Amino acid sequence: MAIDISKMSSGMFLTTLDKVDPGSEVIYHVGKYAAGPHKDDALVAHRLGHCLLYQRRLDVGIFAYIARKPQAARVSK
Repeated sequence: MAIDISKMSSGMFLTTLDKVDPGSEVIYHVGKYAAGPHKDDALVAHRLGHCLLYQRRLDVGIFAYIARKPQAARVSK
């Protein structure tokens, strides 16, 4: 499941990431380069291990910048 917050105001990234299920994608920017009001929050969340960041090409020179909430770690017995 993907949630697009790229057109929402700043401050929505962490709230959205917290609410989505593990494995869900949060599209935080669409454009030529990673930018927008959610970029800094996405980078901090990534550094803290709360999400994985990647991009998906939508068209020539246009990318969706995506954060994916990781799946819960499985504990083997």
